[in-house]
Amino acid sequence: MPKKERIQKRKEKERQEAAKSSRPLNAWLKPKFKKEHRPQKVFHLREEEEGVEATPEREDESVEATPERKEALDATPDTEEAIEIPEESTGREADTTAEEAIDEGEVEGATSNVGEEVLSNIALLKYPTDPAHQQAFDLKCNASYVKICPKNADGRSFQRNWYNTRPWLEYSPDNDGMYCFSCCLFLNEEKYSKSAWRVAGLNNWRKGLEKIQEHANSEAHLTSMVQWNTFKKSALQAALDVSDIQGKAMREREKQRNREILTRLIDIILYLARQGKALIGDDESSASSNQGNFLELVKMFSQYDSVLKLHLDSVKEKKVCKKKSWVSLLSNRTQNDLIKALATFTRTEIRKEMEVKIYSILVDETTDVSHCEQVSFVVRYVSEMDVKERFLQVCNVSTTTGEEMEKTVLDLLQMNDLQIENMRGQGYDGAANMSGQYKGLQTRILQHNAKALYVHCYAHCLNLVLVESAKSSLHFITFFNLVEKLYVFFAASSKRHTAFVKCQQDLHPGERVIQLQKLSDTRWACREKALKALNKVMDAVVKVLTDLTVQKPPDTAAGDARMYLNAIDFEFLLCLVIATPVFDVTALASDALQNHSIDQSMAYSVVGGVMDTLSNLRTEEQFSKLFKNATEKAEVSGISIPTVPLGQKRQSKVPAKYKHSSTAATESHSFKSVEEYYRVKMYYPFLDVLSQELHRRFKGDGKTQSFKVLSALDKASNWVGKDVMGPDSTEAIHTLCEFYGGEEEKLKTELRVFHASFQDTLTLKGI
Repeated sequence: MPKKERIQKRKEKERQEAAKSSRPLNAWLKPKFKKEHRPQKVFHLREEEEGVEATPEREDESVEATPERKEALDATPDTEEAIEIPEESTGREADTTAEEAIDEGEVEGATSNVGEEVLSNIALLKYPTDPAHQQAFDLKCNASYVKICPKNADGRSFQRNWYNTRPWLEYSPDNDGMYCFSCCLFLNEEKYSKSAWRVAGLNNWRKGLEKIQEHANSEAHLTSMVQWNTFKKSALQAALDVSDIQGKAMREREKQRNREILTRLIDIILYLARQGKALIGDDESSASSNQGNFLELVKMFSQYDSVLKLHLDSVKEKKVCKKKSWVSLLSNRTQNDLIKALATFTRTEIRKEMEVKIYSILVDETTDVSHCEQVSFVVRYVSEMDVKERFLQVCNVSTTTGEEMEKTVLDLLQMNDLQIENMRGQGYDGAANMSGQYKGLQTRILQHNAKALYVHCYAHCLNLVLVESAKSSLHFITFFNLVEKLYVFFAASSKRHTAFVKCQQDLHPGERVIQLQKLSDTRWACREKALKALNKVMDAVVKVLTDLTVQKPPDTAAGDARMYLNAIDFEFLLCLVIATPVFDVTALASDALQNHSIDQSMAYSVVGGVMDTLSNLRTEEQFSKLFKNATEKAEVSGISIPTVPLGQKRQSKVPAKYKHSSTAATESHSFKSVEEYYRVKMYYPFLDVLSQELHRRFKGDGKTQSFKVLSALDKASNWVGKDVMGPDSTEAIHTLCEFYGGEEEKLKTELRVFHASFQDTLTLKGI
C-alpha cells in the first residue's frame, strides 16, 4: 500500500479512537475484573500483526450482576453478533513495518492482560486517581498505560513531555484540551471566570508550548500558584501539627510509663543494695522456681502494683509473639546499667556537695570472696559545718605495693575530679606498703602534696593495741585460743548445740538463750561480744562438757570435751573476768572512733578517756573485785581454786653482794597469796601493755611535725577559755600557719573575734 494511503488510514483510525475515548473515565478505561469476578462474556484483542478479528472468550464462572457490571455487559456485544471494526484498520498492520510504526508514534499492540486488569479495577474505585493506589496495586512506570493523545487535522496533539516541569498542567481526554489546575481551583475572581484555562480548555497544539509559557508568566496564573502553595503549606502544616501533637502525646505517655516502671525497679535495686543482697539468680529462666532476688521482688510487687503488672503482662505477650525489638527492662544488662547510673548519680551529688575543695582520703585494701585484691576509696570533707564521710568506689588492683597503690589513688582522684593539691589528709592502716617512711603510700603522696598529713586510722590503731595486749602473757594467749575452740566445738555439731541450748533452758528458765560468738580475726574490738556471751553461760558450758565425758556409751567428742574441761580452770575464769570489762571499754572507744563525724580533738578525747579508765582499773581494789567474781564462778562450776601460788619455789639465801640487785630482788620475791600472784603476773602486765600501746600509737614521741600539728588541734583550751591568746594558743597558731600556710596575725584576730562573740555560750557550756 502506498505511504500516502497508509497515512490517511492512520489519521482516520485516530479520529475514530478519539471519538471512542470521549466518554467518562470508567467507560474510557474498559472495565475488566479479576478472573473470579469477570462477566460471562469478555473480549480480548489479539496482536494486530496476526490480522485476525477479535473473538469472544467464554468462561464457565458466572458473576452476580451489579449495576456497574450490567452497564459493562450492556456495552459488550453478544458472541453471536459481529464486532464493528473500521475497515481501514483491519489490515493496516500487515502492510506496515515495525520501523514505520515507531517513526509514526504508533502503539505496538494492546497492553498486557495484567496491566489492563489493574487499571480496570482502579477505574471502578471511588477515587480512581488517588495516589495511594500506586502502593496498593504496586504500579510501575509503564508507557503502555498512558494513551497517545489524539491528533487534530494538522497532525498535532498534546505532548506528554509538557507535564515534566509543570505540575499545574492538566489534559482532558473528553475535551481534548489542556487546563490549569491552580487556576481552576484557586482563581475565583470574576474577571478570570471566563478564562479558557478554566472553562473550555486550550487545544491550539501548534502554539501549545507558546501558550503554556505565556500562561505560566501571567498575573492570573502566578496569583493562583501563590494561593495553591499557601494552601499546600497550611494543609501540610495542619496535618503535621495534628500528627506531631498525636505523636508527641503518645511519646509523652510512653515516657511517663517508662519512668514509672524504672522508678519501681530502681527502688528494688536500692533496697537489695542496702541489704547487701545479690540481684541476679543462678537460673533466671521462665521455668525456674527461683529467678533471683530482683526478679522475684518484681513479681511480688506486681501483685499489688498495676504498673508493674501491666509491664510484666506486656513482656510475656511480646515474648510469646517472639518480637525481635522489645525492651523488658528486667535483663541482667539493664540491672547493671541501672547500678552504674545510680553510682554515677551518687558520685555527681557528692561532688556537688563538696562546695569546699579541701578534703581528706581514706584508703583500705581487702580481699573479696573470689580472692581478688580490692581497694576502697572514701573522702572526708566539711559541708554546712558538718563532717561528711562518703564512700566513692571500689576498684581491683593486681598488687598492693606502694607504687601500685600510688597509681591507683592518683587514678581515683582524677576519675572523681579531685585535685591532689587540695588534699589535706590521708588515712590508712599501719601496713608497711601504706605507712612506710621510704616507699609507703603516705610518703609517695607527700611527694605530690606536702600538706596531705598522714594519720594512722585510729580504729585500726586501737585494734592493734588489743592485739598486743593479748600477747602480754602466756595466760591470755592460752585464754583466747580456748575461747575460739569452745565456739567451734559447739557450733560444729547440731547435737552438741542442741544440748547446750537445753542446758541453758534448764539452768536459767524463762531467760533468752545466748549463743557463743566467734572471735573476729580483724576486729578485735568486736571480741567484747564473744567474751560477754561466754561469761554469762559459763556454767552451761561446763555442765555440757561434763555430761559428754560421762555419757554412756561414750560420745565421739568425749575426748575433746575432757580436754576442754580440764583447760577450763580457775586461771581461765580469771582471764575471762579481767578481759571482759577491758574489752567493753575499748569496744565503746572503737565505735566512737569509727563515727564519720569525729574530728581530731574528739578522737584524742576518746583515747584519753580509755587511758584514764585503764588507769583507774589498775588498783588492788579493782582486782580484788574481779578475783572475787572469778572465785564465785569457779565455785558454781565446781572448779577448784588454787591455794598456793603457781610456780612457788623454796627461797634460797642470796649472797650479800647481790642483795641490792633488782634482778635478785625480783627472783627472790615471794607472793603471799594467790590473789597477789595473779595481780602481779597477769593483771598488771595486761593493763600496762594496753596503756603503753595506746600512748605510743596515739601520742607518739612528740617530736614529729605531724604530732605537733595534731597536738595543736587537740587541746580545746588552745581555742576557747579565758586565756585564749596565751602561750599555748600562740604556739599552736604558729605551728598551724607554718605547716598549712596562712597569715598568722589574721588567724589570731579571727580567734579573738570568735571568742568575744561566743563567750556567753562557751561559759554556759562550761568551756
